[in-house]
Amino acid sequence: MARGGRRARLVWALCALGAAAGAEPVRLPDPGTGAWQPLPLRGVERETRYTPVRVDGIRAVRAESDCSASGLTLPLGDIDLQATPRLRWRWRVDHAPQTVDPRVKEGDDFAARVYVLFPFVAARASVWERLRYRAGVTLFGENLPGGALNYVWTRREPAGTRWDNPFTRQSKMISAGAGPLAQWQWVDVDVAEDHRSLFGSEPPAPVALALMSDSDNSCQRAEALFADFRFAAAGSEAPSGRSARPARRIGMRSGHGEAP
Repeated sequence: MARGGRRARLVWALCALGAAAGAEPVRLPDPGTGAWQPLPLRGVERETRYTPVRVDGIRAVRAESDCSASGLTLPLGDIDLQATPRLRWRWRVDHAPQTVDPRVKEGDDFAARVYVLFPFVAARASVWERLRYRAGVTLFGENLPGGALNYVWTRREPAGTRWDNPFTRQSKMISAGAGPLAQWQWVDVDVAEDHRSLFGSEPPAPVALALMSDSDNSCQRAEALFADFRFAAAGSEAPSGRSARPARRIGMRSGHGEAP
């Protein structure tokens, strides 16, 4: 490539990087409001209870699981992972189930987990993957996601550890570590980079976010709070208790507006 062409590409890349770094955060509706929809799990009889609360001055949803599992899901409308690849939220775990190995089905219980759900992209899938997806749609319904990143609060795996979900390889587990019980903890993850490293491709726009507290496999108890979800640019400052950049709120594709 000619020197002028290389220089033009470099300028374009720097401009794109600057534009992404300047993208304003996208604040999502508070969990527990009407924009978040119940997410029951097929084959699980008892559901986790979710209650909107205000704790320490923070609007949150409290999840209480007693030998149960279900979640809340938020349809996403206009999230651009090139401009805002980082997902940030805070959670507080008050009680965690005691499991031995989270890599097996019996240990796949977590006091707090957050999913980023992606659509199935047939053009990127192998013949076997397309057949398997069609079988899944037949069994579970048309809205079956194509893949998921699953960030979990766990003491069993150090922060950053990754493994396949024991029920499906299309859900990639990522440990967010474990803070002290009954204390708020900010979590900051790079969704775009995690998708590249775990699925080996550029991420499509996510279709939904989900949160869950579950204890059905070990039949124990779990309790956690979730709050303040937002997408942010790669170079933006992480939120703190002192100050945070004002965030743009968005309405959801399902027709729900921003939370009051």
